[in-house]
Amino acid sequence: MKIELIRGGHSVGEANLHLVLTPAYRRMVFDDETVRVLTRDYFLACARMKGFAISAMGFGNDHVHLFVTEWKNYSPAKLAQLLKGFTSRMMRVHHWNFFKDRLWGKKFWSAGYFYRTVGAVNASTVKHYVSQSQEYGVHQSDLSVCQTKLIEFSSP
Repeated sequence: MKIELIRGGHSVGEANLHLVLTPAYRRMVFDDETVRVLTRDYFLACARMKGFAISAMGFGNDHVHLFVTEWKNYSPAKLAQLLKGFTSRMMRVHHWNFFKDRLWGKKFWSAGYFYRTVGAVNASTVKHYVSQSQEYGVHQSDLSVCQTKLIEFSSP
């Protein structure tokens, strides 16, 4: 098995990150397919513009899981800031009439986020977790109602 390493000016390595973001007040905005598609498209646009890759993405009704790769130039905090800032701005500027009844105020994302770095051995495990993740308290039999399928992306 060949391992893909990222090369920098003076470095070679691999960095994978599992990132979980939640909307403001943990509102269930991702139960709508339109919101999931818009959010996915804006996340991918941000990644392309800033030079990192999103390898997998999964949505719960009130959160989103991202598997971020090739992010060597950013800290986890900066990645969360870039992703949340860009998507929030795009949603408010272009789609606010759709969101104003779903959210309180002009805030799309909550202030916090979860992250965990992931080694090469565990990368497939995280991809599996993202695809099978469920919100707190939902039984496995109800998973199809609360989760969308894992969306695989190729690196730019």
